[in-house]
Amino acid sequence: MSTDNGPVPTRTVERALTLLVEVATNDGLGLVDLARRVNLSPATASRLLRTLEATEFVRRDDDGAYHGASRLIQVAVTSMSSVPLYRLAEPHLAALRDELGESAYLGVAGPQETVLYARLAESDKSIRHSGWLGKTVPLRGTAIGTALSDRCGDQGYVVASHTLEDGVTAIAATVRWPDGSVAAAVSVVGPTFRISDAQVHTIGKLVASRAHALSLELGMPDPAGH
Repeated sequence: MSTDNGPVPTRTVERALTLLVEVATNDGLGLVDLARRVNLSPATASRLLRTLEATEFVRRDDDGAYHGASRLIQVAVTSMSSVPLYRLAEPHLAALRDELGESAYLGVAGPQETVLYARLAESDKSIRHSGWLGKTVPLRGTAIGTALSDRCGDQGYVVASHTLEDGVTAIAATVRWPDGSVAAAVSVVGPTFRISDAQVHTIGKLVASRAHALSLELGMPDPAGH
């Protein structure tokens, strides 16, 4: 058992953190759905959620749905702003969005063979791709997952259409650490009707160029010697 002065059992901490992640990644779920998703009884989930609510990591609205609260947001913002990768990526994503008119993402390794969308520069067009910031997608079968797996090939980018959503095309490229290992992936995502086959190569080169520029800023040696 835990006491006010004693250690909290590892299993309890694990369950609480699992619930917190579920709330953060699936905003607006109720107690029963959250409990089912993390394989806990509603009674156990309720007790843990009350603790998370008391410490301002989650909040419960009038309809009984749970959302991330102020402490969770504070931790996320502070953590991400201190990571050079995320800070340096932002202007490159914004430039891709401005150049191409489509949403641009930075993806990093997520849990259990997934990609986590960690940064977003969202398109301002009325029909646009949005809503994946903070979400995870599979490594396999996605453009950003292929780029994060370092399988872009000689062309330097990878394209995938209609994989996670019908009518959506994604073009991604790999970002590297100074030692050449994979740091992240940059992806442009938009409706397929605006990304024609003729445009794919042009967009791909721009995405690859931005990924390479970000890699250089992270310290990767420039083979051109610039």
